[in-house]
Amino acid sequence: MKRVDAIVVGGGVCGLGAGYFLSESMKVVVLERESQPAYHSSGRSAALYIIGYESPEVSVLTAAGQQFYNNPPEGFDDGPLIKPRGGLTLTEPGMEPRMTSFLDRWHTHCPRLSRITLEEALERVPLLRPEQLAAAAFDPDWYSIDVHRLVMGYRRGILRRGSLLQCSAEVTSVERQGTVWRVAAGDVFEAPLLINAAGAWAAQIGQMAGLGGVPLQPLRRTAVLLPLPEGAGSWPSVNTLADDLYFKPEGNGLMLSPEDETPTEPCDAAPEEIDVARGIDHFERVTTKPVNKILSKWAGLRTFSPDRRPVIGRDPREPSFCWYAGLGGFGVQTSPGLGRLIADCVLGSKQPSSAIDVSRYAGAMQG
Repeated sequence: MKRVDAIVVGGGVCGLGAGYFLSESMKVVVLERESQPAYHSSGRSAALYIIGYESPEVSVLTAAGQQFYNNPPEGFDDGPLIKPRGGLTLTEPGMEPRMTSFLDRWHTHCPRLSRITLEEALERVPLLRPEQLAAAAFDPDWYSIDVHRLVMGYRRGILRRGSLLQCSAEVTSVERQGTVWRVAAGDVFEAPLLINAAGAWAAQIGQMAGLGGVPLQPLRRTAVLLPLPEGAGSWPSVNTLADDLYFKPEGNGLMLSPEDETPTEPCDAAPEEIDVARGIDHFERVTTKPVNKILSKWAGLRTFSPDRRPVIGRDPREPSFCWYAGLGGFGVQTSPGLGRLIADCVLGSKQPSSAIDVSRYAGAMQG
C-alpha cells in the first residue's frame, strides 16, 4: 500500500500538468496505463498553441498558460516551449460568409487576426490553388508547442519534488473507503483526493468510482505525414473553414488531417484508410501538390463533452473526486492554465467557471 496526498489517474500531458502543479503543495502519484507518459492523444497532437480555438472558455484557459510557455519556471526547461508558426485560414468559393463570422467571433481574443488578400495568402503558401480561394485570414499568434520538452519538464518537476509517476499502471479498481480513495493499478495507492485525468477513459474511471454519468465521447482523428515540399518549412499552419482540412510543417515532413471526428470507444486508435484518402483528396483539392508518397499515418482520440467545453472540478456528489476531462483537441495548449486551475480547485482556493464546471451535467449524472 502506497499512501499519498492525491492520486492523478492519467499520465497524458494534462495529468502530468495536474501532477506538476499539485506537487508544489502535496505528495502526488500520477498513474499511466501505458509504458510511457503521453502515449495516446498527447503524443499524437498537432501541438499548436491557438488562442482562437473552439470557444471563449478555451481561449481564456489557453491564454492563462502563455507566460508559462514563454518563460518556463526555473528548473523546468531552458527557454520558451513555443515558437512562432502563424495560422492561415481559408474559405473556398461559395463560403465567404463564414470568413466574416470567423473574424467577428475571434477579434476580441485574437487582436492580430486579420483578413488578408489572396495574393498575400499565396505568398505565404505558394502551392495553394487560386481558383479554390475565396477569402483568407492570417493570425501571427499561432505557435508550435514542443510537446516532448513540455512533458519532460512536467515529469522532472513531479519527481524532483518527491512525487511519483507510475507507468504500466492500468487502473483495475477504484474504491472509496472511509475518508480515502483506494486505487489498484498493479500496486495499491491510497489518498484522500482523486483527480480523473484519464482522457478517453475518464468516463470509465468515473464509473469505477461509482460516479458515472458524465457524458464524454471519444472521437477519432486521423493524421498523415507527407514529404515536405521545397520551401514549405516556413509555411504557417493552414486550415479551412469547411473544417475538412488542416496542414502544417512537422519536422522534416508536412502533416495533414481531414479533421475527422468519428465516435469510438476508448482504444489505441489507428487510422482508417478512407479517412487517410479523404485527407489526401482535400489536400490535393486546395493545393497544386500531388501526393505520391506517405511517410506515416496515425490517429488519436479527442474526447469531448456535449458542449465541447472542458469538464472540470469537484464532483458534486463526492467532492474528493475531481474531474479533469473533456479536453478534446486543446489539452496540450491549455495544460499550464488548466493544471494550475485544477491545483487551485483541489486546494480550495479557486473554482472553475460555471461554463466548464462538471456540475453543469448534474442532471445527467443523477439520471
